[in-house]
Amino acid sequence: MDRICLVTFSNNADHQNVVYSMFDALQGKADVYTIGMKNPKSYIAPHTERNYYFDCPDRPGIRPKTMRIDIVIKMARLVKKLNIRYLYFESLHVWNLFLMWMCPQCVLIEAVHDVVPHDLSSVVRLCTKIICQRADHVILRNEKYMQLFSDVYRVPLSRITCFALWRYFPPEDRCTHSGKFLFFGRIRKYKGLDKLEEFIKNTPDIAYQVVGKPDEKSKPALETIRQYNNVELVDHEVTDLEMIRFFHEADWVIIPYLSATQSGVIVDSYKFSRPIIAFNVGAICEQIEDGVTGFLIEAENEKMFIEAIRKAASMSDEETEQFAHRAYMKGYNMYAAVAAADSFLEMLTHLKKVLPGA
Repeated sequence: MDRICLVTFSNNADHQNVVYSMFDALQGKADVYTIGMKNPKSYIAPHTERNYYFDCPDRPGIRPKTMRIDIVIKMARLVKKLNIRYLYFESLHVWNLFLMWMCPQCVLIEAVHDVVPHDLSSVVRLCTKIICQRADHVILRNEKYMQLFSDVYRVPLSRITCFALWRYFPPEDRCTHSGKFLFFGRIRKYKGLDKLEEFIKNTPDIAYQVVGKPDEKSKPALETIRQYNNVELVDHEVTDLEMIRFFHEADWVIIPYLSATQSGVIVDSYKFSRPIIAFNVGAICEQIEDGVTGFLIEAENEKMFIEAIRKAASMSDEETEQFAHRAYMKGYNMYAAVAAADSFLEMLTHLKKVLPGA
């Protein structure tokens, strides 16, 4: 059996979850290993003889530790020693490119989450282009942007496969009927902070949790939100276990993004059986069934969004539980790693047929 190595150099617990959930899902089906950052944040990160952890840069950009080529060389030697055939890279990182150059014997697969970077960074776009042109195959997280990705990064459609953003899925979580609405994740301007403040201001009778680490541009808007009495604000990065608590305590998740490719927060919401209210931007319509797993609102229509919040808040316990159950089931069927494992292996089988020497 050809050996697979799943790689993430990300300090992000979500990216780590993608790698380690697939590692777990492939047990008994494939000869699989992982390479990742030491002291991983994801609580599902395994520690067996098949999981290797290295001292990686905290962030994917250029910084002093990025130049620790000696560490990348150790990884490349490990890949050769293990006779790895398929190298899968979760998320973009300069070290992906270094390891690709050092492992030409492997079939190289790169996963791309944001076809259009949220900060429109030319550096990120250039890095994406170089890595994806070096890779043998690219995984995107939605179908809507396949052609755009192909055009922008000059990658033929035949070298692209779309997979939903898989995760580890715990058992279904019951509603707590707290009446709370959760805004979760890294806090950025494009995530609609001004809209969020309007929602909070115009629904003083509804409780909100705003949880996540802001960047410098977001801090002024967050300080405005902090003044409202109906908000619990946690303005720092939380652990996986803390995340579980916040989702468990909420009844609904709100996503007032102004732009998006897709949202990992939606996957996490489904994972914890929580329905969602979101603006219909990007490919979010591929993730949410309006009136079934939540509500899709016309982009930037604050009035409709507030009406949806009030509608959700006024639902009976039974109605809320129905939305929650449908959210979990859709999430499990679309995003659970155990559901994606066979398709992942089918992709590798296809690559073996179409790539010379694969």
